[in-house]
Amino acid sequence: MRIRGINLSQAVLAIALIAALCWNIAFGAELRSVDVRTGATGTRAELKLDARAEYTLISLANPDRLVVDLPGTRLRAATMPAGGGAVRTVRSGQPVAGTTRIVFDLASSVKAMPPRIEEGPDGPVLVIEWPGDGDADPIARIAAASAASVASTTTTSASTAPVADPAAASNDATSRLISAMGGQGAAASATPVAAATPAEQAAPPPPVTGPEIVAPAQVPMPAAVGPGMRPLVIAIDPGHGGRDPGAIGPAGTYEKNVVLAISRELARQINATPGMRAHLVRDDDTYIELPQRALRARRAKADMFVSIHADAAHNRAAYGSSVYTLSTRGASSQQARWLADRENSADLVGGVSLTRDTLSNVLLEMAQSGHMRASQDAATHVLSGLRNVGKTHKANVEYANFSVLRNADMPAMLVETGFISNPDEERRLLDPAHQRRLATAVLNGINTYFTAQPPPGTLYAARAAAAAANGSNVVAGGSP
Repeated sequence: MRIRGINLSQAVLAIALIAALCWNIAFGAELRSVDVRTGATGTRAELKLDARAEYTLISLANPDRLVVDLPGTRLRAATMPAGGGAVRTVRSGQPVAGTTRIVFDLASSVKAMPPRIEEGPDGPVLVIEWPGDGDADPIARIAAASAASVASTTTTSASTAPVADPAAASNDATSRLISAMGGQGAAASATPVAAATPAEQAAPPPPVTGPEIVAPAQVPMPAAVGPGMRPLVIAIDPGHGGRDPGAIGPAGTYEKNVVLAISRELARQINATPGMRAHLVRDDDTYIELPQRALRARRAKADMFVSIHADAAHNRAAYGSSVYTLSTRGASSQQARWLADRENSADLVGGVSLTRDTLSNVLLEMAQSGHMRASQDAATHVLSGLRNVGKTHKANVEYANFSVLRNADMPAMLVETGFISNPDEERRLLDPAHQRRLATAVLNGINTYFTAQPPPGTLYAARAAAAAANGSNVVAGGSP
C-alpha cells in the first residue's frame, strides 16, 4: 500500500504540473512583438504584450547586454528587430520551459533607465529606454560643416560693402546652405548626409526670419562651436502624450499631437542653429509623468526647459498664445490658476499621486528661487517673439504653480501656443507653416535671452567676448 501510495502521490503531482503547464500555455501572457527605435532622447525598446506579465532584468558586461526574462510568457514574434542607437542586436531564447528571454546586445556600457509598463491601445507595453542623444539633425550637421566658409564670406564683404538688409542676408545665407547640401558643404561634413528624395528636393525650404550675425571686420565673430566649447542644450517638453490626450479641439484634434509636431519643428530649428542643441523630452506618443519630464532635462544637462502646450477654455472665442513661469505663492490670474490645475491633473490620468511631504516642497522652493528671475526674463523674450506670429492672450508673462516646472533646476517656462478650443486657432495649429512660425518665435526669444546672458564655455560667450574686444554690440543668432 505504501508503494502504491507513493505512486499515487507522484501521479497526482505529475497531473498537477501538467495542468499548470497547460494553464500557462492557455492563459499566460503572450509577447506579441519587440520594437527598437532611436530618437532625440536616446534608444527605446518596446515589448508589446497582450496582458500584464512578470519580468526580470539582468545587466551583463563583457560583452554588454541587457537580458529580459518573462516567466509564464510565450513569444509570438518569429523574428527580432534590427538594432539601433544603444542596441546592436536583439536575440530571443528560452532559458527554461515557459520563460521567454529577450537579449539586447549593447553597443556600449550605457545603463538603461528603470523599466515601466505603459498601457498601449492593444495591451500593456514594457518600455526600456537607454538615455542619450540620437543622430543629429542633418541640417545641423551641414550648418556646422559650412559655417566657417559662410562666416568668412560675411566678414570679407562687411569690410568692403555696406551691410545688406537683414532679411535679404538671411535668405542669401539659407540659399548658400541649401546649395552646400548638394555640393561642397556635404563633402566637407565629417558625417555623410543621405541624399534627399525627389519629393524632398522639390519641397521649398522653410521661411527664414530674423537677423543674421553681423561681424565687425576687426574681430571675426565665432560662427561655430570650437574646441573647448559646449552647446547650449534646450530641453523641449511636448505636453501630455500616450493615454493623456490633453485638450481636445472642436474638430477632435488632440493637444498631444499638435504640441509634438510643434516641438519637433522647434528641435529642428534649434539643431540648425550654431551653438545650440535640442533635447526632446518625448519624441513619440508616450506618456511621461510630470516629475520625470524635468528629470530628463536635468540628465541632458539642459540650460533651459520649455514645455509646449495648446490652451483650452470654456469660452471658445478665447484666442492667442501665452507664456507662463512658476510661482509657488499663487497665480497671476484666475485663468492661470485654472490652467495650472488642469495641467497638474495630468498625472492623475496616469494614476500617479502628486502628494509631497513638507520637506520636499521646501527643498523644491529653495531650488527654484534662484531660477525664477531668469525664467521670467527668458519668458518675456519668448512672449515678445510670439507677438510677431499673432496676438497674444495676455500682454505680460503669467505665472502659477505648474507641477511640470516645479522640478526644473534651470530657467523654465510653459508656452501655450494658442487655444485649441477655438475653431480658428485649432485649424492654424494644424498648419505646418504656422507651426514653423511658432517654433521660430520661441527660438528667437531663447536666442535673445542667451545672447544677453551667455553661459560660460559656449559659442554665445565667445561671441560676447569678441564683441567686447571690439567694443560693439552684436546681434547673434537668427532663426534657421
